[in-house]
Amino acid sequence: MNKTSERASLSERIARASAMRDQAAMARPERELIDAERRSAFDSCYIYRAHADELLRIVGQIAEALPSNASFLARTDPHEAARPENRSVAAYAKVENPAVAFVWELKHNPEGALATAPEHAYGEALDAADTLKDLWEDKPAIDGLELAKALITQIVLLDEDLREEVLGRADTMAKECSSVLAPYLRAGA
Repeated sequence: MNKTSERASLSERIARASAMRDQAAMARPERELIDAERRSAFDSCYIYRAHADELLRIVGQIAEALPSNASFLARTDPHEAARPENRSVAAYAKVENPAVAFVWELKHNPEGALATAPEHAYGEALDAADTLKDLWEDKPAIDGLELAKALITQIVLLDEDLREEVLGRADTMAKECSSVLAPYLRAGA
């Protein structure tokens, strides 16, 4: 064999380079980057920042059980997944709506774990997806802060004692802040 026949053709090298680029683009970012992105959602307010570790620990249980927005798109819509915003660290930090993932899995993976699960296990999975789906408020994917807010709000509203206490405090805070701001910010309105 001569050296020319051992060399890859230009088209083969371009194809290989393109495949490597596509593979690199679809690679999941390092865990530390995803965790940092999840934490950055809590930077909008000092009280969220102060409790970020605890809230991320709680909602992290949900985030680990469900696909990220990026991994879900890679599986369900490769064309959409190839868009730069859907390959970003932020797309890996957002969690896919469990109802959307559940329905897609049933429709498109007839040999998958959900389709072949015993009836009891399937029922439990369906109940869990139904319980969690409301936290997404019809959004396809949300970040950890949105998930924490929705989870805490639901827990407070479902518990009569907590609801009364929290809504009472919220009413007091709203009245105090409104009465201070109204003379200055509604002037001329």
